[in-house]
Amino acid sequence: SGMVLPMRRLVLCLTALLAAGPAAAAELQPHRATFSLSMVPGAPASSGILGVVGRMLIEFEQVCDGYVTRQALQMLVRDALGQATETRYTLTTWESRDGREMTFESTSTFGTQSDPPYAGRATRGDGGVYGRIVYQVPTGAVPMRPGAVFPAEHLRSLLDAAAKGEKLLTQEVFEGGAPQNYTAVNSSIGDTIAAAAADKLVPGRKSWNVREAHYRPGGRAETPSFEIGLRVYEGGIIDALDLDQGVFRVAGKLSALELLPAPRC
Repeated sequence: SGMVLPMRRLVLCLTALLAAGPAAAAELQPHRATFSLSMVPGAPASSGILGVVGRMLIEFEQVCDGYVTRQALQMLVRDALGQATETRYTLTTWESRDGREMTFESTSTFGTQSDPPYAGRATRGDGGVYGRIVYQVPTGAVPMRPGAVFPAEHLRSLLDAAAKGEKLLTQEVFEGGAPQNYTAVNSSIGDTIAAAAADKLVPGRKSWNVREAHYRPGGRAETPSFEIGLRVYEGGIIDALDLDQGVFRVAGKLSALELLPAPRC
C-alpha cells in the first residue's frame, strides 16, 4: 500500500515522542496517560491519507534501579480509496538511573504487514568513545555516536534548560527499538506557562511549549525527518501533541491521567 511508508514515518515520530515521555523530568512523576489521536485537516491529496483516529497509552514506573516505560499505540488510517488500515506499535524500555544503560523491546504492524520485533541493550559512550547498541532480536550490533543520550536524560536536559529560560537544546538521542530510531534533535523551547488550576488533568504545574525537529545523525543541514510539537509539564507529563510528517499531521490530546506512587527502595 502507498500508505505504508508515511505510516512507518508516523510510528517513528511517535516512537521519539513516546520514549521521551514521562521518565525524565528533574522531579520524576510516575504516571499513566491516555491520548486520543486524530488527523489535522488540510493534508494534500498526494498524502493518500484522508483520516486518522486512534489511542496511545504511556505508563511510566519508577523502579529501584531505574525507570520502566511502557507505550502502546493503536490507530485506524483511512486512505483515498476508503480502505481502513490498523496500525499497532508497542515499546517497553528500562533505563538505569545514571543514564548509562537502556534495554528495549518493540513490535509494530501496519495492516497485514509486520516489521521485525526488536529487543536489545544499549550502553552510552563518553567524549570521543562510541557507545554500543547490541540486539538480541534480530541479532547484531551498531555503534551509538559519542555524546548521544537516552530519552530520560534528553527530557531531563530539556526541562532543566526550560527552567533556566534557555530557548534551544541540541542533542542526539537513541529512542530504543529499530536502529533508525536514533536521531539528532533540535528542541525550541517557549516561555514558561504559569501553573493554573484550569489545567484540569495537570493542575498546579508549570509548563512549556516545545517544538522538536528530528534529523538523521551527523548532520542537520537537510529538511527534518519529522517534527513534534508538545506541551511539557513539570514532572515530564505531556499534552497538546502535534506530530508533523510534512504531508500530513496527527494531533494528540491527553484524555486521562493517573498519578502513580514511587517505589520504596
